[in-house]
Amino acid sequence: MKKSAMTLRAIWVLGLLVAYSGGLQCQEADKPLVLQEISWTDVEEYLKSNDMVIIPLGSTEQHGPHLPLGTDYYEAMGVAKIISARTGVLVAPVLFSGYSVYHSGFPGTLSLKPETMEQVLFETTELLIKYGFRKFMFFNYHGGNRVVEQKVIHRINHTTEAVAVAIGYGASFQGYEPIQGADYDAHAGIGETSLMLYFHPDLVKLERAKRPRLTNTPQMKRLQKLIREDPELRDVLDALRYVPEETGKGGASHQMSSNGIFSSENPKKATSEQGKEQAFRMAERAATFIEAWKKVKR
Repeated sequence: MKKSAMTLRAIWVLGLLVAYSGGLQCQEADKPLVLQEISWTDVEEYLKSNDMVIIPLGSTEQHGPHLPLGTDYYEAMGVAKIISARTGVLVAPVLFSGYSVYHSGFPGTLSLKPETMEQVLFETTELLIKYGFRKFMFFNYHGGNRVVEQKVIHRINHTTEAVAVAIGYGASFQGYEPIQGADYDAHAGIGETSLMLYFHPDLVKLERAKRPRLTNTPQMKRLQKLIREDPELRDVLDALRYVPEETGKGGASHQMSSNGIFSSENPKKATSEQGKEQAFRMAERAATFIEAWKKVKR
């Protein structure tokens, strides 16, 4: 009996040690790595075993009267940090702004010229490559940045020894999914409001949210009818929307939306739970891709 009791006690202690060790590992794995929050010696140590880096891309632009101007940045950074916690990959924010000139009809919007944004991102990657980073992943959460993202990825892949890919919107594995409760929800609507209620509820003024009055030019209206018979014409419609006022197309955001929101519904339908589901779904897709890429030898 005494020997049996000792054996049981040994098993119990061993179980505690395993649980404690596992708990520490989980705690470490759950903590995102952000470049600005660690030291140069931490970067040096990180590079001994990992040459991956995530660069989030967002914007500073109007998101209706109820969401902060930094919504896209907070969303890109928020999802990137979830990915980091899941995979241990370093996140390196570079810019708070993106290409958003078509939102400048609403005060506070900031915008970079595409060539300026591309150059800043490329020069940043040049230094990161110098330190030893070789696998670059851009997590973009702003449609206006897509062209810039594509150009800088192409430039990295064709002029440096590094490899760059998209893991946010623009990635092959990040398909668009309809937002629950809305037929149309493109900007500052239920989807983005839900994300911000999850990431930064203190910055959301939900009482200000209301359904927008959306306006299309006569040409846009004609195209919408024709698209029912010829879906290929959607590319023409897309070319008329979200463009600078100076183009004369009537597609700047303040010309199409009464309050900067683009949704068929009232954003007050948003919930933190829906935001969390969106964020983790995108993060899990990206994390699955990253874990697969890790299997490729350095």
